Amino acid sequence: MNDLMEWLTNYAFDHDVGVILTRKLARDTPSISDGDHRLVIINMNWLHPHEVPFSFAHEIGHVLNGDKGIHEYSASSVGVKEEYQANLTGIKLLVDYTKNDNVDLNNPIRFCEQFGIPEELEYLVALKLRK
Repeated sequence: MNDLMEWLTNYAFDHDVGVILTRKLARDTPSISDGDHRLVIINMNWLHPHEVPFSFAHEIGHVLNGDKGIHEYSASSVGVKEEYQANLTGIKLLVDYTKNDNVDLNNPIRFCEQFGIPEELEYLVALKLRK
């Protein structure tokens, strides 16, 4: 996971997105993005630690997509257009990360498990992996 977190941090910096990785937040405090300030704050104490890489990619997605204001990480809000688009961008980032690794891109369930993508987003992963 450390390599992925480093890759996402460097990707964010390369795209003028500020990053704060913190362990000082409560376990139930979600990671956030602030589109107005091009900043993501990632809770490294998140109560579902396996979701941290995807939440990081998701929050970067909000900033890259031009979403304004503050967005709190919630994988379950797939019905909101900005959340759907941030999910797609986050998944795309994780697919890009895997291009130099031996990751099975033919199995969306295993991909979700490997990167902490909530199972309700497996259909989006399947769409991205087909491209």
